[in-house]
Amino acid sequence: MAKYFKNVSSLEDLKSKYRELLKKNHPDNGGDVEVMKMINVEFDALFPIWKNRTEKETGKTINETASSTRKRFYTENGWEGSRYDCNLSLKEIAKIVRTYVKEKYPTYKFSVRTSYASMCQELHVELKESPIDIYKPFEDLTWDDLNDISKALYMWHDDDRIDFLNATREEQRKMIEESTNRNARVLNEITQAVVDDVDAFVKSYNYEDCDGMIDYFDVNFYYFGCLKDNGADIKIVPKTARIKNKSRKPAKKATKQEETKKEPEKLEQKTNCTYKIIKGEDTRDGSDLWVVRIVESLDKAAYIAENKAMKERGGYYSKFKHGFIFRFDPSEILGVAV
Repeated sequence: MAKYFKNVSSLEDLKSKYRELLKKNHPDNGGDVEVMKMINVEFDALFPIWKNRTEKETGKTINETASSTRKRFYTENGWEGSRYDCNLSLKEIAKIVRTYVKEKYPTYKFSVRTSYASMCQELHVELKESPIDIYKPFEDLTWDDLNDISKALYMWHDDDRIDFLNATREEQRKMIEESTNRNARVLNEITQAVVDDVDAFVKSYNYEDCDGMIDYFDVNFYYFGCLKDNGADIKIVPKTARIKNKSRKPAKKATKQEETKKEPEKLEQKTNCTYKIIKGEDTRDGSDLWVVRIVESLDKAAYIAENKAMKERGGYYSKFKHGFIFRFDPSEILGVAV
């Protein structure tokens, strides 16, 4: 009887459960070695059973083995991102990341580039511009924030740290403002959330199997985070997002959209374009989206006019999807069926 893999319903379910157990019980995460051994034994016994059952149900041959799956999920010294694909080149990953930050954070500016050396490759993603101030104002700093700042200001001087923490708020403010230490600032929640999200997305395409004890390093690519020097060089450039409507329905203020809804045939004649609409899913949050592609080839002037019209209807162009993205079904507006 299964002890660790109860209520498993499919091969994918088995692998998903194994990943969860690894995160909790692997020795590298503080887990027990003997417990991990028992989990591996049970996984190795169940894997061929579910593999054979899946092959019979689908008629497809599965080349995976329990051993290869265990190595892919979690190596002895490392981890593998959820989106890791050995077939993707670093340039392809950079392109995906570039599209991601542009579409999800249109008011921010990121630099995305690659670099190569004889034995390694690096992906550099750097936040360059923000539409808002990236640091917490002094009034919003908590005790924990001030404690972190004291460590940055007086790392090796405990007496000075204590004096800073015991000082009045105005004295603390003055010491922080006069400091040139870039770490004497604390990111606000919005900026921290953006940084964490982008870093997590990039890392999801990576894998790492390193052991510093034996001087062994193996990664898909090296990545050092999108925030450099605690944001010391980030420019504050207020912007208005181009993508104003992310809901699945047209914005109420878009009166032109409402008017075109009433006369879809006239719109079709005016644009003189044939549209192909494909319903899909946003890979970031699983929400519905519709991709609209134009069948005809347009010259530059016609494309500019059509791009403007699509924005007025509530869509925006995606280079990654090679079409116009809508968060609602645009078939009625465009006068075509999905």
